[in-house]
Amino acid sequence: MSTDDITTIILESLDDGSNQSAIYEGAPLLVGRSEDAQLHVSNSAASRSHASIRVTEEGGVWIDDLKSRMGTQLNWMRIDSGETARIRTGDRLRIGTQEFTVRIDGKDGPEDEAPPKSIEKPTSVTEDQYQTRGSLLIQLNAGKTIERELSWETFWDRYVPLIKGFARRAGAGEEESDDIAQEVMTNFFKSASRFEYDPSAGRFRGYLKACTLNAMRSRWRRQNREVDIDAGTDIVIADENHAEHEWEQEWIRSAIARALDIVRRNTSMSEQSWEAFELYGRREIPITEVAEQLSMTPEAIRQVKSRISRLVRVEIERIRIEEG
Repeated sequence: MSTDDITTIILESLDDGSNQSAIYEGAPLLVGRSEDAQLHVSNSAASRSHASIRVTEEGGVWIDDLKSRMGTQLNWMRIDSGETARIRTGDRLRIGTQEFTVRIDGKDGPEDEAPPKSIEKPTSVTEDQYQTRGSLLIQLNAGKTIERELSWETFWDRYVPLIKGFARRAGAGEEESDDIAQEVMTNFFKSASRFEYDPSAGRFRGYLKACTLNAMRSRWRRQNREVDIDAGTDIVIADENHAEHEWEQEWIRSAIARALDIVRRNTSMSEQSWEAFELYGRREIPITEVAEQLSMTPEAIRQVKSRISRLVRVEIERIRIEEG
């Protein structure tokens, strides 16, 4: 096996800060309480053989639930026994009651693949929006350029929650996080009536993170405060690794929220179906209770959950590929 083919899976515990890591050597990696598990999980709610992780020939990393007692959650969505889902660096994984951040070192599938086709209906920027508010041309994908022309309203709705969430993680209050987001957006708007992002300089997600950190550091300097955020908070923005980790966590939250919104707006599934997905697929209420509450069969609930989860994961993957 060449160095380029080595893939290391790392699960970083959000509960106690400990790490579990294993090198994939051709056979699925066992995750669970068993002493034989390559990725050992010590919490009592995890099954001995809880899940397995495998790597495809193309380098994609996938997780399968192994009929665990309490189920597996990926990015706050349940994976039922028999289901498989791709995992990426930055994903949130719950095994039993313990939560992890996934990190994949090494091969992780093709980087220049085309994004999956979105179910989102295309929107156009009106002439009035372009003339009075400006439009934004973003070249999102560094591998195969994908141009997206967005109204400022769309750009604002898409990225302000991400910026504010990261600022709050850094210890900013609600009003201050509003001001930071406003400053980042204003800087974008001032740059030109048509902003062209240069993908050769890096992916858009990283570019937006840099803009946000610069705005935060500038604000702290103007207030004669330390560049590092208050000692009583968890984030030190001068620590690039720590800042990257926290940005990654906030970005995945934002991507999931956007993906859920896209699927909800562009499919015709009933409110009952969405309630079943929320109760069983996200809150993990026992399926018998959900069936009784919604007058649905357990099989219908599983099918609804699987369909919505699959559509949401496709949207998340598309956002990942387009924005880095």
